[in-house]
Amino acid sequence: MPPHPSLSAPRLAADPIHPVEAMGPYELCWCRSGKKYKWCHFRRDQQEPINVFELEAKMISELRDGYCLHPDPSADPCSSTIIKAHTVQKKGGLSAIAEDGHVLTVKPTMKELIETEGNPQPRKIGINNASVFPGFCGKHDTALFKPIEGKSLSLTKDTAFLFSYRAIAYERFAKEAQLRGAAIQREADRGHLFRTQAVIQMQQDAMITGIRIGMRDVERWKSQFDDRLRSGERDDFHFLAVRFNQVLPIVACGAFHPEFDLQGNPLQKLGREGIDFDHITLTVTTFEGETIMVLGWVGADDGPAKALTDSFLAIEDARKADALLRVLFIHTDNLFLRPSWWKALPEADKNILNEMTRSGTTMRMRSGIEMADDAKSFLFADVAEVTRG
Repeated sequence: MPPHPSLSAPRLAADPIHPVEAMGPYELCWCRSGKKYKWCHFRRDQQEPINVFELEAKMISELRDGYCLHPDPSADPCSSTIIKAHTVQKKGGLSAIAEDGHVLTVKPTMKELIETEGNPQPRKIGINNASVFPGFCGKHDTALFKPIEGKSLSLTKDTAFLFSYRAIAYERFAKEAQLRGAAIQREADRGHLFRTQAVIQMQQDAMITGIRIGMRDVERWKSQFDDRLRSGERDDFHFLAVRFNQVLPIVACGAFHPEFDLQGNPLQKLGREGIDFDHITLTVTTFEGETIMVLGWVGADDGPAKALTDSFLAIEDARKADALLRVLFIHTDNLFLRPSWWKALPEADKNILNEMTRSGTTMRMRSGIEMADDAKSFLFADVAEVTRG
């Protein structure tokens, strides 16, 4: 594989905000909210502090504000209802690992973050609400994904494409909702002294910059998948599907930038100037009593995505389920667990997995070491089938 150009490209130039304690009332505010100073940070320290739970409620409402991500709603009009579309099918996928109608999610609430001092544990969620997002109307969700919603599955390039398309659509919706939520988080410095306002706004600005870069990437990915959905062209869509011989206690759906392979080798470096980054999608679900993993991407067959799949295949079959678990905990929070499996894990193992969920945040830099670290074994399963395309 030729080295990805990002590995030698210069870093993006920093463009930090410059807090200003006093400005003209009709100047644009220093915080980059786009508002005039008079209507933004003027006398901010005297404003009523925002309740963190009020803040969370506003952000959750952004996630409920849905729309259909079908690429041609004018040619094929939407139905009237935007539904809670499952990224992992409810029947056969979530229900295969559910207990009493519930699974565990690794997405924490604000209350849990506060009560655990930043160390939340997976929490229960009903399968009606697990893995859902309001990203399609009922008509298009049913029509698009019917081939991968039945009791059985034929692993072909077309069905693999649909798994990947749904993952990209979810990431596109989630990133845009995250951007809307970030605007709400700008209010978190109300009632604080100027120096605290400055710290909060600098952190928010850095976060928003990262979200916008991610939004740019996922918009490009979604456009690539839309083009191929409309045309039926699959020549530059590639996938790796692995069927395990049993039901693993996990299901998931997401897309990410592959930064390291499973031997710890760097594949691409984010935050670099003038680079188009490779993506990969990952869906883990269950059909007919067996877990299926599907990795897919549009683009080159000799880039970071291909290198990641090759590194997965290089792992002995008996350890592939463990490798999959690492990738999931490191790269996606749209991940769901069987409650009894998690409960039975030793506390030390739970701590290791919880730490992985912080990867790529300010709390923990992503690294090749964590991707390659196979010292612990969490899952045992054999590989029943491998399909590439």
